[in-house]
Amino acid sequence: MARVLVQAGVIPNVVGWVLVIGAILTLIFSFIMYLPQKDMKRLLAFSTISQLSYIFLGFAFFIFGSQLAFEGSVMHMFNHAFAKTLFFLVAGAFSFTMGTHMLPKIKGVLKKQPLLAVGFIVAALAIAGVPPLSGFFSKFAIFAGSFEAAQGSWVLILIVVVALVETVCCFAWFLKWIGQVVPGEPSEVVAKSQAVPKTMVFVFIVLIIMTVASSFIAAAWLG
Repeated sequence: MARVLVQAGVIPNVVGWVLVIGAILTLIFSFIMYLPQKDMKRLLAFSTISQLSYIFLGFAFFIFGSQLAFEGSVMHMFNHAFAKTLFFLVAGAFSFTMGTHMLPKIKGVLKKQPLLAVGFIVAALAIAGVPPLSGFFSKFAIFAGSFEAAQGSWVLILIVVVALVETVCCFAWFLKWIGQVVPGEPSEVVAKSQAVPKTMVFVFIVLIIMTVASSFIAAAWLG
């Protein structure tokens, strides 16, 4: 879609309306769907859908005139790739070391598996768009460009505000799970967990670094 938008020349506004309405409806749906999830992989799947909605919001507001929104969306693809890969690796490591990725069973990870705890925190906060992690910078660009392009249309302003509220709610929800999973005394499955393999440790370190630094790389790439 990004390639098409760049190469299509003048794009009718009706295409922007189709994109922006589809994106905000998908964003609302995905947020509602990931609220009841207890399986970490299902939670991350619906979270991914919501992040794709942000990307398409940026594409829509590019059609309405914001180059910044487009660049934010491209940056968000780059940032989200690393953050969500890290998050899914955490889920896989939970399964491998503890035998489960059901979040209610997992508690006190920091005391037993500090690397997994750090990975969980970094990935969750990056997805939620908390500074100074990568997701903040791309979401900021999308929202700044969207507000700029939405001037003069109360419907577009409302759509941007709804997306912004979803971002705040996403942060609150992931903060809730950080409080559930990371601190405290280890639960039974965490206490009995085996060590993380050394090869996985290396990948964790690389992904944590990239989740912090990917915005700077993406910004340099965009020029």
